[in-house]
Amino acid sequence: MRLPALLLVFAFASFAAAAPARAEDGDVLIQAGHEGRPASCAPHHVTACNLGTGAQGAQEREWTVIVADEATSALRAAGYTVLRRPADYDGRDTARAAVFIHFDGAQPCASGASLGFPETTSRSFVDTWEQRYRAWFPYRFVGENFTVNEHHYYGFRKVDAPEKMLIEFGEMTCPAQFAWMAPRLHEMGTRLAAFLKEQVPR
Repeated sequence: MRLPALLLVFAFASFAAAAPARAEDGDVLIQAGHEGRPASCAPHHVTACNLGTGAQGAQEREWTVIVADEATSALRAAGYTVLRRPADYDGRDTARAAVFIHFDGAQPCASGASLGFPETTSRSFVDTWEQRYRAWFPYRFVGENFTVNEHHYYGFRKVDAPEKMLIEFGEMTCPAQFAWMAPRLHEMGTRLAAFLKEQVPR
């Protein structure tokens, strides 16, 4: 009896190792762009290991974490289940809304804030965030689905959610925008959390 039992355990272990990571359910998914890279690229077979932009000694992948963690903390304190994700991870999730946090980099001051989203995202979700952020952000808003990468962001494919949106909060490589954004990263997170509480009521 021992040999079949061992074979059964081995077969189950092999199946578990081969099976894809189990999806998780949450109210909101928040991803910090480029977080965990470059270390996460090889284990997740990421060939285009984009490390994000940077300026004045600061890195985009540091800023996105600050905003994401602030929004996550505020939402969890309000009782929301938040799936907090880095740049690279296994599995596919289900949520009521998903946001992906980034900052832009370009020829100095050639860019600004923008949004990316798939066609399935509602206009009201996009418009509400855009109107509020444009009223607060005193610099250029360059548009919606400004690039192909914004419109078809890889993170959109990793979550089933009716509302998905990539937010470029501004351009780090523009000195004026950098100076304005640097002391307001935590406030960006709290504003994002307030928006999500409204859009995803409990």
